[in-house]
Formats: sequence, structure tokens, C-alpha cells
Amino acid sequence: MATYDFDSQITFLYGEDLTRSAAFYGGVLGLELARDQGACLIYRVTAGAYLGICSHRPPKPGGVILTLVVDEVDTWAERLTNAGLEVDGPHANERFELYHCFVTDPDGHLVEIQRFDQPL
Repeated sequence: MATYDFDSQITFLYGEDLTRSAAFYGGVLGLELARDQGACLIYRVTAGAYLGICSHRPPKPGGVILTLVVDEVDTWAERLTNAGLEVDGPHANERFELYHCFVTDPDGHLVEIQRFDQPL
């Protein structure tokens, strides 16, 4: 089976109160704030792993979005489509300054393939 390299990975969670979330993840856990997008705070966990806390609810089930960061979003969208999967996008998201597409895994979890306009 072919393997592919991703630049980094982000797990996005819903946060009811971003100020409270910032106090916990940045203050208590001491994670570095890599990007403040207003509605989402992205914290660096390791060199290539991030945790995003967003004030808007992600889709069910589980309320989690797995984001895989790559330069070639179009290539991934084509690869996923060729695998027989329904892909939403790719398209630009000006609000969060990124380019991305979405696919649903076999259990209904949302997987996002994205490229930041300004790298983390």
C-alpha cells in the first residue's frame, strides 16, 4: 500500500468559551499559540501536531475534525475522488486563510485536507 507524507496534523475540537479554553490549553498545559483565527485558536503540541479549539460546532459524530496539512490539496482531492469517495471541495476559505477539501471516513468522521495560505 502506498504511503504519503503529510506536513502536519490538527485535531479540531469545539470550545464553548475560547477565553476559558485559552486559559487551560495555553495557561495550564503551556501549549504555544500558533495561530489565533478569532473563531479558532490553534496550539502547537509538537513540531507537526496541533490542537485547534473552535467556537463553532463541528459536525457529528464525535464533534471532531481531523485535519491533515499538505501543499497539494488538489492532488489529494483527485486521489480521494478516484478512490470512489465523495469530496467536498477543494475551495478557498478566505475567513481562515486556507485552501481545503473534506471527506467523510467510513464511520462518519470528518477529515479535512488543507493548506494554510500562511504556514503555521
